[in-house]
Amino acid sequence: MAPEAGCSVSKRTGSVRAARPATRGVTFDTGVLVALERRKAGAHALLRACRLSRAKITIPAAVLVEWWRGSHAAVLEIGTLEPLTPELALQAGELLAQTGRANAVDATVVVSAARRGDLVVTGDPDDLRELAECVSGVDVEPLR
Repeated sequence: MAPEAGCSVSKRTGSVRAARPATRGVTFDTGVLVALERRKAGAHALLRACRLSRAKITIPAAVLVEWWRGSHAAVLEIGTLEPLTPELALQAGELLAQTGRANAVDATVVVSAARRGDLVVTGDPDDLRELAECVSGVDVEPLR
């Protein structure tokens, strides 16, 4: 994960290294929630690192729609659930129009993160990076 988030995760072991106070928050996409649900080591290392550094975790409501299938509600307690407001929906739609992309959840994640200057952690970095290039203040990192 990028140093700005205040935590570092070893690729080899998944262990947390030298956490320091976070300077920015982290927005999770659907892939991160799926990985947590499936108990993937990289996702749990990320969560530990964010907790140690006190990075604020945000989960956009659109991500919840894409991920939720009626179980594993405890995953929702890891961060703040951001509502999909009309303003956020309009900004995400404008980003889709600007980029010619079609995934509304991805656009919502990027616009949501841009509001706070968050780092986005995702299982789908290529698509989100393409969207993030059109807004300021968002960096995209792959879930490892």
